[in-house]
Amino acid sequence: MNKLIVLILGLFITSSCGKIKSPNNENSEQSKNKKSSVEEIINEELTEFIKSPDYSALSGSIYVNGETYQFHFGELTDGTKPNNKTLYEIGSISKTYVGLLLSQAVIDGKLNLESDIRAYLPNGSNYENLKLKDSPVTLRNLATHTSGLPVNLHCNNLDYPEKLNCIKSYSREVFFDKLLKVKLIDDSGINYNYSNAGIRLIGYILEEVYSDTYPNLLKKYVFSKSGEQNTFYRLDENLKSKMAMGKNSNGEIMPVASEFYASDGALKSNTNSMLNYIKMYMESEEAIVKQSLSLLTEKNNRLGRAYVWNTFEFNMPNEMFYHSGGTFGFSSWIALYPKKNIGIFLVTNVSNSNAQEELNQISNRIIDKIKETLHNTVYK
Repeated sequence: MNKLIVLILGLFITSSCGKIKSPNNENSEQSKNKKSSVEEIINEELTEFIKSPDYSALSGSIYVNGETYQFHFGELTDGTKPNNKTLYEIGSISKTYVGLLLSQAVIDGKLNLESDIRAYLPNGSNYENLKLKDSPVTLRNLATHTSGLPVNLHCNNLDYPEKLNCIKSYSREVFFDKLLKVKLIDDSGINYNYSNAGIRLIGYILEEVYSDTYPNLLKKYVFSKSGEQNTFYRLDENLKSKMAMGKNSNGEIMPVASEFYASDGALKSNTNSMLNYIKMYMESEEAIVKQSLSLLTEKNNRLGRAYVWNTFEFNMPNEMFYHSGGTFGFSSWIALYPKKNIGIFLVTNVSNSNAQEELNQISNRIIDKIKETLHNTVYK
């Protein structure tokens, strides 16, 4: 069942029902009431967000115990309203796809989380610099950002448009040339240091052990599970018209720079595909999917890391897996609550210093309100 609810500020919410366990009228009425409550919560929170002069559009998807919702607020830079087919850059949320592929490779016996990463690199013995104080750098280190690699190996300390020009030439060959010379910023193997380079390296290692391209690996091992049909590594010419244009904090239109990114941030998607991605994590019984949400490291403050996913209060009632994303012109957020059977994705066509954190806070409020409203619901 699909329905379109036209709301103020040029927004809409599309709601579709999951499987209904019982056909009786009472359950049907309860389902209707729950959908109405979720829609009211979304409308309340996101109407406030879009009032800000800093933002002009926001889209998202929510999965709540089998019920699914897609919503769109405001207008894009060309004056049109976003919809379920509008493509956005999702930035570093792309990294979670690397995590799922890493889980696949571990189960396939292609990779071992505890092995020296140099064993998987061409001419790996040349990388004497990739060594921690007491042990080699491992895939576990890369996936949990404890490898000591810097944020980036190339194109540092540059502003737009110089940075974009540099990124365009940041090839695989340049990456490995820089990797040969990089000095680890922390050789403890314990401390968290976020690294785009570390996740990009996992992507290259995956290509090496499977003897295939990263886009092909996505299609074969991720999209085949999630059913995503509109998540793209690179855009064909006919897809570019579906791509929203992002803006920086000054309102300037930004290029789709992810066309030159690698596995650490290349993906473009729409709310429909991201909903399928969330649904896979909520409903799949495959060992590969479940393993990707297993804990790889955790600190005393209840923050940890799974297969690239960030974790909070792992294996507790409110456990959360999350990641944010940012590009030259887009900001995004995704969070999974498996024990509550809830997932959320948010994206806006603006990149500024506050956007990712604001999406995080909006997401938290929406989920808290949903959990409070549906506190009597029996999940899973």
